[in-house]
Amino acid sequence: MSPATHLQNLGLRLLLPCLAASLGAQAPTDGVAPAPVQAPAKADPEAFPRLPRLLMRDTVHVVTRPADWEASDWKQVGLGAVAVLGAGLALDAPLDRAFARNARPSWDNLAKNVEYLGGTGSLIIAGGVYLGGAALKDPAVRAVGIDAGMAMVIAQLTLTLPLKVLAGRSRPNAGEGSSHFKPLSGGQSFPSGHTTQAFVLASVISAHADQPWVTGVSYGLATLVGVARMERRAHFLSDVLGGAAIGTFVGREVVHFNQSLRTSAKGDVKVSFQPVVGPAYQGATLRVSF
Repeated sequence: MSPATHLQNLGLRLLLPCLAASLGAQAPTDGVAPAPVQAPAKADPEAFPRLPRLLMRDTVHVVTRPADWEASDWKQVGLGAVAVLGAGLALDAPLDRAFARNARPSWDNLAKNVEYLGGTGSLIIAGGVYLGGAALKDPAVRAVGIDAGMAMVIAQLTLTLPLKVLAGRSRPNAGEGSSHFKPLSGGQSFPSGHTTQAFVLASVISAHADQPWVTGVSYGLATLVGVARMERRAHFLSDVLGGAAIGTFVGREVVHFNQSLRTSAKGDVKVSFQPVVGPAYQGATLRVSF
């Protein structure tokens, strides 16, 4: 063996035990490798105690999202606002008169059952899906319930309820007409909270399922909630369209943002170092997992 090779082997024998000791490893004498040195497992970011923090992040994302819009996005929003305003000017009063003319107790009872989906029913569905996913240890199912619940809270507290207070629009059954707006007067007509809730649920389910028939059924049921609210003369058409726009926007944004967080969490790189020391050899293994 040449002097250079001897020095290299001697240096390796001195270096590796020191490295193993610095990592807290114990060198075995029988050639059996110690357990890998790994970082502790990451806490579940969507565990129930951490949901308030996720809610704050989702809220900030939704509220600040318009700042990232381009000119084309603002154009679409403007066209949508014009469409809602145009529908209100042209169809609010005629449609309300039609519903009043054709009112039937049977229709009213049916509408009462349908609108339940935009109220307590949607909360039960979101909560049930979350609990079911948690019980089955199915993160994908649990994520649907989380996103639906988050989006419902954000849509109602940051958009629908403040707009109701600011618009102060009287409901159709108040008999004050479709053009009666009085800010801060207590009017609750614009936008429709039930429709907002129903379209939040529809947009979240549709985004997670990514199946045309699921999208059709989800948005179809949400639309029936809006019709039920008009049949009961609790809202004008423009109220329902406004609620549908809010629910769809918030629901889709929350799913998109939270899915990106989940993808990022799954993509974390884990590195483990394992020193291997024996009577006749010294070495180390480095494991990288994605």
